[in-house]
Amino acid sequence: MKYALVALAFCTGCASTAIDSTSPPDHPLGWLTGCWISQDGTAREVWSKAEAGHLFGYALTLNEGGVSFFEQMHVQPGPLYVLNVYPKGIGPSKFVESLQGDQSVTFINGAHDYPQLIHYERQGDRLTAHIALEDGSNRRDFAYSACPN
Repeated sequence: MKYALVALAFCTGCASTAIDSTSPPDHPLGWLTGCWISQDGTAREVWSKAEAGHLFGYALTLNEGGVSFFEQMHVQPGPLYVLNVYPKGIGPSKFVESLQGDQSVTFINGAHDYPQLIHYERQGDRLTAHIALEDGSNRRDFAYSACPN
């Protein structure tokens, strides 16, 4: 029970993480940090601040009955970052950094069924993402804004 409360407190802290576009990140992918929500409010993605080079996140899709989808994410440091994705808690599926910009990153796993490519990009208080096959086909786009405080 004690560990469950600690985990709940951690996630609650993540959800309330304010996005500050004026302070430089302490991690090359620190621009992901914060709470992001879709325009219609049905999708949310939350990323913690870096801990010893690691980033942790989760994503939720909501519908009228509650949570219809969730996944956990973990960005592992190294010469190339590795995004470990756990859809519905199953995984990890590993995606290796293939391209990094000042506020963008692309991860690839050509052996994965779908997606094979995961891309994030930040522009001010907006975060966009897309998933696709490695060649860019079968693309699905996501657009998020900073969660209200």
